[in-house]
Amino acid sequence: MIVLRPLVRLIGVLWMLTLALAGLAFALYCLDGLVGLGSIRPDRLLHLPSARRHVGHFLSQLADPGSTAGLALLFGLAAMALGILIILGVVGPRRPRVAVMDRDSSGGTVAARPGPLRDMALALAEQAPGATRVRRPKLALSRTGNGGRLWVRASRARTGDPAEVSQAVEQLLEPLTEPFALRPRVHVVAGQREERVQ
Repeated sequence: MIVLRPLVRLIGVLWMLTLALAGLAFALYCLDGLVGLGSIRPDRLLHLPSARRHVGHFLSQLADPGSTAGLALLFGLAAMALGILIILGVVGPRRPRVAVMDRDSSGGTVAARPGPLRDMALALAEQAPGATRVRRPKLALSRTGNGGRLWVRASRARTGDPAEVSQAVEQLLEPLTEPFALRPRVHVVAGQREERVQ
């Protein structure tokens, strides 16, 4: 299921591009009635008359028993299987990722969604002395929810020590990172002039 979702998104993007190009070709074909496009008309650019001959020859080969018909049957079955997988990827149930804090033997789980965790990390990191601005943290959870990484990007005053600000942010994040087994990655950069100074 994890592989199917990116595949479905990729196919959706390719399908939208195909529809956009088909709409553009149709518009150019209609424009040819007003302004003669000559050799840049879409059907001439795509060599559709010769393509029709090749497709007709291929279809006549499919009607006869042989290797071409068997190959077409295999590709048809593969396309059907791919279609079924895409349908499963679209309508399949989504399990939201959560950060697990505690699991007990009775099957109960104490967990939190990524959004509130990011908001809590932001509120904690903004309290760090020397930090002038903290961007909304990024959170990457493991598939099982046990652990993950928390990226925090903070700005500091130009006179501040980046190591001290980074250590202060990590210490303030400990009440959040330790129970959820998150590994903090703090990146401190020099702040801009318009940012507040603590």
